[in-house]
Amino acid sequence: MYDLLVVGAGPYGLSIASHAAAAGLNLRVFGRPMASWRDHMPAGMFLKSEPWASNLSDPAGRWRLDAYCTERGLTARHAHPIPVEDFASYGLWFARNAVPEVDERMIARVSSGPEGFSAVAEDGEVLHARTVALAVGVMPFIEVPSALRGLHPTLVTHSSHHSDLGPFQGKDVTVIGGGQAALETAALLAEQGTRVRVLARAERLRWNDVPPPWERPWWQSLRSPHSGLGPGWR
Repeated sequence: MYDLLVVGAGPYGLSIASHAAAAGLNLRVFGRPMASWRDHMPAGMFLKSEPWASNLSDPAGRWRLDAYCTERGLTARHAHPIPVEDFASYGLWFARNAVPEVDERMIARVSSGPEGFSAVAEDGEVLHARTVALAVGVMPFIEVPSALRGLHPTLVTHSSHHSDLGPFQGKDVTVIGGGQAALETAALLAEQGTRVRVLARAERLRWNDVPPPWERPWWQSLRSPHSGLGPGWR
């Protein structure tokens, strides 16, 4: 019987595991580390959050993003967005240093009982724990508009299905949505020569403001304070 099973090995799952291990809990961590960032985002994307707001969490604050970047000779400073490739590598570095060994098997099912929880791994192994932390990320919740679901997969896909946008070179693509994934995908498509348009249910597209300098007059900071996702009261 484990104290804790962590299902998911992205930023939240790894952070939970780091704190639990430091507290002396008997735990297991399941999932492919940083899978969403490694497998479901095209090269060239950047984090929307500021580097100083993109740390995974360990109790001592030792395994921060800026420490990783210093070790690797990378830049991690205000107003310089981090490429997703670097963030994924940072997560793997964090997992190696701050987390017990991650079991890359998927958990197929979790059920509760009088003595705790049972989890079934993809190969059928059953594990028992007093507590389960679900940190499965966004991939189980991706959605294609119902009006488009009947179309062939060669005609309609979700942005998370593409770690490489190269197959769209020379084609005509409509990107549906106005959030980060949609706008960055559209920008990357345009950069490689794809004919692209954005279809969004909004009067106008809104994106991050250009971050102001870190040091600035107090009244500017009061009117529009820094946040991890851009300036302003959020």
